[in-house]
Amino acid sequence: MMKCTRCEKEFTFKFLNVQQWLKETKLDSEQLSFLLYHYGGPLCDECLADFKSSFYASGVNPAMAVPKSRQ
Repeated sequence: MMKCTRCEKEFTFKFLNVQQWLKETKLDSEQLSFLLYHYGGPLCDECLADFKSSFYASGVNPAMAVPKSRQ
């Protein structure tokens, strides 16, 4: 068992190591960089699916978005 670094829910990690998991996620380099910087480790299947579907949803990389308070 492993704890999701996003939601902190315990989940079964099916891979031999984190590198294998990262390869299997099929994320692009920007997504991988963001995930590793902000979460530092594997996400559960639900969080990974949410991350993939919402990362480019606004058309702006979340790391580059300027909060409305600073505009």
